[in-house]
Amino acid sequence: MMLAPEVPSLRRRLARSIFWVAWSRGVLQVCYFATTLLVAHILVPEDYGVMALASFWTGSVSMLAEMGLGAAIVQFRDLDRREIDTCFWITMTLATVGFAALALGTPLIARWFGVPRLADVLPVLSLVLPLTACSVVSDSLLRKRLALDRVSQAEMIGGVVALPVMLGCAFAGLGVWTLVIGALVGPAVRSIATFGFAPWWPRLHIGGARVKEVVRFSLATVGVKAIWSMREYSNTLIIGKITDPGTLGLYSMADQLAHLPGSKISPVVNMLSSPLMAELQTDIDAMRAAFYRAIRLTAAIALPTSAGIALVADEAVSVLLGSNWLPSVPLLRLICIYAAVRAIDVLLPPVLFARRRQTFLLYYCLVLLIVVPAAAVLGGLWLGELWGKAQAVILFSTAVYCSVMTIMAKEALSEIKGSFAQLWTEVWPVFAATAVMAAVVLLLREMLLPGLPDWIALILLSATGAATYVAALFAIGSPVISEGAEVLGWVLRRHSADG
Repeated sequence: MMLAPEVPSLRRRLARSIFWVAWSRGVLQVCYFATTLLVAHILVPEDYGVMALASFWTGSVSMLAEMGLGAAIVQFRDLDRREIDTCFWITMTLATVGFAALALGTPLIARWFGVPRLADVLPVLSLVLPLTACSVVSDSLLRKRLALDRVSQAEMIGGVVALPVMLGCAFAGLGVWTLVIGALVGPAVRSIATFGFAPWWPRLHIGGARVKEVVRFSLATVGVKAIWSMREYSNTLIIGKITDPGTLGLYSMADQLAHLPGSKISPVVNMLSSPLMAELQTDIDAMRAAFYRAIRLTAAIALPTSAGIALVADEAVSVLLGSNWLPSVPLLRLICIYAAVRAIDVLLPPVLFARRRQTFLLYYCLVLLIVVPAAAVLGGLWLGELWGKAQAVILFSTAVYCSVMTIMAKEALSEIKGSFAQLWTEVWPVFAATAVMAAVVLLLREMLLPGLPDWIALILLSATGAATYVAALFAIGSPVISEGAEVLGWVLRRHSADG
């Protein structure tokens, strides 16, 4: 997907990884999406609101417990056995402490948000901390070797077990516990599978010559990730505090739908780009070529799909989720703007990490953590009565985020000796084709669709938009076509992946 032809062994590993990642995540995400739709018809928005608040705390503490050691294992190419064992025991210890802290602090958290059900949900959901921490080292060793086929297989096994369990719980009327049980079963099974696939088991060996260097790198890394996670969840916290669980549930569902393209692309891109950029870190020309190619391919998927979701939001929510979720449509459209940006800028941090710019990323994330939530609070309090509090929060936070993000983009491009002008040259065909698609869909909606049932309108608009986008991209002659065909070949032909 993102490499120069002069590295054949790396090319074979990447092709094999793409084959497995594409198929496993493709099948798994279709199943996840179908399950989400079924569960959303049974549960109520308040259930998703409670789960969103609980997930903020477990996600944030999990990030701290992992301490960036997974990234350190990937970046440091020659760690010995004792150093790897040390990483495992540090992570497990911190995860256990984090679980205990959340369990004890839950009553205070529930009172502050004014959501009593959070006091029951959060202590149980906190069990996810040790369940995921135990496989951090094994997972990182697999990623370091670009053995992403094994990573993908472990995820598939976890999903195959968790999804039917969630459906059973939903039909049994367990409400929010459906989401909690699914959030525990999947990671537990995935951790077991990851241990089975990785050629490593922990031993009681602690120490090593490079432990201090690894910990210093990991502390900067976890600072970046933890602050980033807090920033990502800031809208959830703000909306949860200034509104009610029902509104937060609507926001949570809209956020899931808007990030649907990016949430399927970004993990794959991260899974591939982090070890790949680490391996190419001393070859600037190869990094630049890989980065631009990744940007083109990612934008070619993320931009039209995000725009498409915004264009058909009314029909999509009505058909897929039901009338109870229609108030989420305005939120969905606004979040789609942010989601498109996030699906693409996820490619920037791997470049900076590979070039050992983790300190810059730490300060960058600190700035984001201060200015973006401040803008969100200002928007919610200032224009909340006029636009709706949740909508104002999303609009203000997105505008400020996009402005600050240009700083990170400038630094990443500088590291690979690139420029914004070159970047625009790489992606303008995708923007142009997306604009043509949007114009055709809007015209079709105005001229032909009034009075049609929502499900027919959804199919017609989606099909027309997709066909228009592909035709426009072919007409422009973008290199995305040939590159996409190559990646598609890797996805469809396992023999080529195996080399």
